[in-house]
Amino acid sequence: MKLKQSMCAAGLLLALLGNAHAQKAVTIGYATPDLSSSFWVSMTYGVEDEAKKLGVKLVKLNAGGDANVSTQISQIQDLSESKVDAMVVGATNGEAVRGAVEHAIGAGIPVVGLSSLPASTKLASTVGANHYEMGRLQAQCLGDAMAGKGEVAMISQQQGQSWADQRRQGFLDTLKARYPNIKVVAESRNAITRNDAINLVDNWLQRFPDLGGIYNAVDDSAAGALIAVKGAQRRGQVKISASNLSQTAQQMIKSGDLVCTSAQQIVTQGREALRQAVAAASHKPVQRDVQAPSVLISAQNLATVDLSLLSAPASYRP
Repeated sequence: MKLKQSMCAAGLLLALLGNAHAQKAVTIGYATPDLSSSFWVSMTYGVEDEAKKLGVKLVKLNAGGDANVSTQISQIQDLSESKVDAMVVGATNGEAVRGAVEHAIGAGIPVVGLSSLPASTKLASTVGANHYEMGRLQAQCLGDAMAGKGEVAMISQQQGQSWADQRRQGFLDTLKARYPNIKVVAESRNAITRNDAINLVDNWLQRFPDLGGIYNAVDDSAAGALIAVKGAQRRGQVKISASNLSQTAQQMIKSGDLVCTSAQQIVTQGREALRQAVAAASHKPVQRDVQAPSVLISAQNLATVDLSLLSAPASYRP
């Protein structure tokens, strides 16, 4: 599905909703894994702002972290019991929430998977980015910054997160194909927060004195990695790359502390997921798979990027 075509259909969807609103307000349930994450803050902005534009009611529930799987399962069950018209779900763990999601679908509630997808073939629509491509772009950038040689470590985020798994694979495949002289010497799939990354990278810098680069599946861990690198007085020696473009990541790029980030159109995805959910709730045609394009951002092109498609306004609070 071409994103541009879907965007053009948004106006038609709004018109189609007019009669539906006169009869019954559409209520969309939104289950998000972690609103302490800059990524999900931007995603939620897209969902909320589009809900306002379409005049639908949004019930927003935050699991409070990717590790809080049981909390999210309960929240999805609550949305089912409240008989929302459709759901948008960004999963804490795709396999773990599958049962709750498929129960909702069985009860006649269409579910749209957003970015971190529930592991179900019964979703009405999936909306996300090409995460493998994001990993590939980051490997290309970090590999070039390291002059094609040296030791790299990876903060890959939790196993079971489809986006994290795909970014990781894109990064590894690209290193193997294009940068055979770069060796992955360490990887963590348990360091989730910024503080986790600080402690982890402190340890890595002691264990691997020749470490030359750190891959980050998200920009929050990149910020933690930078704190550790600065503390070890190795700023500039250890190259740091990331994915996503939060306000923090933008500042890190401007200061030269982040060599690049492979960014996705996060706000666009949130808007698109809300549109697809409303279409499904209104028994209108939906697009089964929508992918927003990714872009590699560095100090050279940051000023030319349309940030409104990628991240929430600095003033936004979910």
